[in-house]
Amino acid sequence: MPINLSVFSAPVKNAAGRDKPSWAVIATEDRAFDQAMLQHMAKRIGAKITEVPASHARYATRAGTVADVIVAAAQHALG
Repeated sequence: MPINLSVFSAPVKNAAGRDKPSWAVIATEDRAFDQAMLQHMAKRIGAKITEVPASHARYATRAGTVADVIVAAAQHALG
């Protein structure tokens, strides 16, 4: 399905990243996105950042680390 471009101009009143806990797995060897931008975005929402020496395909190449971060987030949500 094509993307409806209006979603990029719609104002966001309550972004979840402003008041919900967040986690980020940042691949330090990612060449698809600028490292400074990735760090900035994660810090902006107060994410607990985990850095891995991996490419953009970190979900495949560092699946164990990604799974650990998901488990930690789920445990936090359960209290």
